[in-house]
Amino acid sequence: MRPTQEDINERVAHFTNLRPGMKRSVECQFIHMAQGGDGSAAMEGEIRRTYYPNWATEDFQAVCKAMGWDYEEGYE
Repeated sequence: MRPTQEDINERVAHFTNLRPGMKRSVECQFIHMAQGGDGSAAMEGEIRRTYYPNWATEDFQAVCKAMGWDYEEGYE
């Protein structure tokens, strides 16, 4: 089952409170997944299949939008 808007909001609230280094890692993962990838761009393994098996690319895009992360330009 795909995440609800409440699930997405909870994830955003959690990410908002992360330490800067951890937040940057999550940003890299989510941008990669919002582009259809598996989240491995942060070099921390495949995140999508392991932790978010029911999430669609659009769900990752929703988190990126809420966090202000530009997934259309890529990650640097």
